[in-house]
Amino acid sequence: MTGHAWLLLATLAAAIGVLVLLINSRLRFHPFVALMAVSIGVALVAGLSTEQIADSVEKGAGDILGNVGITLAFGAMLGRLLADSGATERIARVIVDRAGTGSLPWYMAGAAFVIGIPMFFEVGLIVLLPLIFSVARRLQADGRIKGSAHVYLAAPTIAALCTLHGMVPPHPGPLIGVQGLHADLGTTILVGLICAVPTIVVSGPLYGRWIAPRLAVHPDRELVAQFTGVAGAAEDADT
Repeated sequence: MTGHAWLLLATLAAAIGVLVLLINSRLRFHPFVALMAVSIGVALVAGLSTEQIADSVEKGAGDILGNVGITLAFGAMLGRLLADSGATERIARVIVDRAGTGSLPWYMAGAAFVIGIPMFFEVGLIVLLPLIFSVARRLQADGRIKGSAHVYLAAPTIAALCTLHGMVPPHPGPLIGVQGLHADLGTTILVGLICAVPTIVVSGPLYGRWIAPRLAVHPDRELVAQFTGVAGAAEDADT
């Protein structure tokens, strides 16, 4: 690697550290402001001109915000349609009735693994949120779990989606990396699965079962109502 490439890698590592510091330290910068400041700093170190920086920020931020906005809108619409039709509640009832409480995290991780293969993380999460909320509401209404049922189910779901997002083609993210690095697709899938499966097991169902009884957190009732049509958080808070 050339000296310039090492400089860019060092700049990237430093930028990540500064970003974490700005967001999580006592400074408490707004994430958007912190991201913009760090991005501009990296661009200056990379040697981009002011005009190039402006164009890059405009295009990058516009593309990301456009994709996320459309994803959230369609995800919320899909969740509400499923809720209004009764499909989400029916799926939740079948899952809760047929699966034991201890096996539910494994079901959720498996569903997220299958759904997450062709989808980006945020898309898969939006699709699965109505199911998480509905199953969690039934679990806590039946008194089958102590602590937060939402954490109990969300931890394995998010673990599977995150792991796929970073490790396993043909998920779009790793697939882009494979194409950019000209890596062997079959080898990448094999190594990705070897790393992904234990990661999902430990950080998903096992961690969720351990942490959920220690937390008493519930999502905002308006968020739950948006995806399920039921203000489940209010009911959960009263149980």
